[in-house]
Amino acid sequence: MDATESLAKLIRTALSNGETVRVSFVKNDGTLAVDRQITRNLTVIPKDMHPKFVRADHPHYITGFDIKKNGWIRFHADSVRGCMDFSRTAEKMALAS
Repeated sequence: MDATESLAKLIRTALSNGETVRVSFVKNDGTLAVDRQITRNLTVIPKDMHPKFVRADHPHYITGFDIKKNGWIRFHADSVRGCMDFSRTAEKMALAS
């Protein structure tokens, strides 16, 4: 497994666990999407944006709800350039205050 595949697996696992992940990836037009905050946690996603049905995710793509753009996005796993899971850090900060 190469670094890109490992990174994609890490993102998928975090999303499946309801975490919010910051990702950077190359868009279809070749530009870089930086610091996209994505999640699959339905408590974070507005009710009117919840999926109407559940379907299997294509193994080469990552799907998540972009919190800043307020919409669903999907990108190829090979296009990932970086990620950071910050939901645990946010939880720790909330507990500390």
